[in-house]
Amino acid sequence: MKVSIIGGTDGLGKWIAKFLKSRGFDVIVTGRDVAKGKRVEKELGVRFLNNNVEAAKLGDIVIISVPINITERVIKEVAPHVREGSLLMDVTSIKEIPAKAMEKYAKEGVTVIPTHPMFGPTAPSLERQVVILTPSEKHKKSEWFEKLYNFLKREGARVYILKPEEHDRIMAIVQGLTHFSIISLASTLKELNVDIKKSRRFASPVYELILSLIGRIIGQNPYLYADIQMFNPRIEEIHNTFIGECKKISELVKNKDREGFVKIMKEAAKHFGSEAKRGAYYSDKAIFALTNEIERLKKHIGKEIAVKNIDSENIHIGVLDKVEGDYLILKKNNRLERFNILRTEVFYNVKEIKEKIYPKRFFDISILFNKDVDEKIIERLLKNMFDLDIIDIYNLNSKKSVTFRLYGFDKDELKEKEREFLEVIKNIGGELRYENRNR
Repeated sequence: MKVSIIGGTDGLGKWIAKFLKSRGFDVIVTGRDVAKGKRVEKELGVRFLNNNVEAAKLGDIVIISVPINITERVIKEVAPHVREGSLLMDVTSIKEIPAKAMEKYAKEGVTVIPTHPMFGPTAPSLERQVVILTPSEKHKKSEWFEKLYNFLKREGARVYILKPEEHDRIMAIVQGLTHFSIISLASTLKELNVDIKKSRRFASPVYELILSLIGRIIGQNPYLYADIQMFNPRIEEIHNTFIGECKKISELVKNKDREGFVKIMKEAAKHFGSEAKRGAYYSDKAIFALTNEIERLKKHIGKEIAVKNIDSENIHIGVLDKVEGDYLILKKNNRLERFNILRTEVFYNVKEIKEKIYPKRFFDISILFNKDVDEKIIERLLKNMFDLDIIDIYNLNSKKSVTFRLYGFDKDELKEKEREFLEVIKNIGGELRYENRNR
């Protein structure tokens, strides 16, 4: 099946292209920047076209993934060229405007399913991600809707079906209000000329969490966030209510109306109900996760760990040298490397990681024991200390030769295992008969 992604060379469009390509779809992407398009073509193994209309003609599924402010114009450009029997979608954060535009400009026989993936291009997969579908009643009954819904569910997504206007009202809260309040906080801190780094030294856990949320939002594409505020038709009512409540609370503080302030908090808590307690639990989990991680890391100083870089997905294995602020220092091949704890996943079961990424090496070593020794008991004892198997048993007059195969992941590790193994063997009455190091 051929999928054409209009605006598939960057951001969420590129993520969708990569994801669908990995699922066996034949993917076409378009974009204004030809050089970038060619790079994405090579990187993802997709086809790049610098022509939206041609791409739309070719797709069994056509997905519009462009900035909100040009979505309606791009729909008007490409929708008339989508083939009958095909599926037309958009993935913008608002739904009323694109839904009306696709219904207006698409041919009869084209299924229209406006869609909002509630995640960004850093998501690892669709597992547990929220995807909102806003088709009309007519298109909800289509074969395409059933296919899309089932595909998303199989991939582990949480799928919700709403009317476009219902979606936009909810998003005016979920995105519009939260972004508006957080960006207002950031702007206030800027106007007050607050030294953010210095303020962190005296931060309460909640302030630390709020700063992190602010940093997360203001570090994103500002044009996307501007469009979410300016193109959602429901946003004005939300802003007016928020600003009105801010003024009301400010007036209570100015007048030192303690009871009035307490009343607002109590009424808000009552409105939240059990969600207030859940919020406390959830934020506790987030606040203390990093603290717990750092404490665990400090206990592993001097031990071997594996560190996965979240951005590159590269795995580094070495001995943890120290922990400094947000960084861990790993000693790897006699060199020290710094990793940001906030951008890494740490694994403490290094053996399991090594088994996944390195081929196993081994060496064979034969040990002489007294003839009456039970080699099964010795094997059980040694397996608690080494990764090994018994591969041969041979009787020699009054002695018994037992050949062990010891496993490791590199020559240095095997050399150290050999030393430790022979030390243990000596202490339980065995003696070296033969070894083969060339493995």
